[in-house]
Amino acid sequence: MNKGEIEELKKPIIEACIKSAKKIGWSDAMGILRGTLFLESEPLSLDTLAERTGYSKTTVRTNMNYLENYGMAVRVVGPVGKQHRYKQHRYVLETDPEALMRVILSAAKEDVHSVLQALNQIEKNIEEHKAEAEHMSAIISKTKQFYEEMNKILDLMNKYPLKELIERLDRNEK
Repeated sequence: MNKGEIEELKKPIIEACIKSAKKIGWSDAMGILRGTLFLESEPLSLDTLAERTGYSKTTVRTNMNYLENYGMAVRVVGPVGKQHRYKQHRYVLETDPEALMRVILSAAKEDVHSVLQALNQIEKNIEEHKAEAEHMSAIISKTKQFYEEMNKILDLMNKYPLKELIERLDRNEK
């Protein structure tokens, strides 16, 4: 299979990664780079990623640093060349299920925490203007309950390894 055929096979995962990146406010470059790393058997260098994506090496480095900081990619530093005097940064996607679960749960927790903070602030503001905002209070209360329950679910999910969590849920389902 040639390089073009392999890239064509990867197209759906790259498109999914772009869509996912956009959904959480990341650049298309982050989605394309993440998608490009999928199904790779070896870590890819900045030069290779730049060549495959058409982005500058600076754009690739910046976005790979973000992906690494988010826990979605891992930097592998190894010797390059015959004399091994130089080291090269190469990247691979994080594949450990537990690490990926923590990344996803962390993003969800941030979102839930942000909404809960906003709801608490609105609740305080409503108390100051109770007469005008009574109808909002019921809506906020119901919404806040949902986000507090989601927060608890995320905390519980974070408590167990992925396989154990699935086993526990499967057992309770029966």
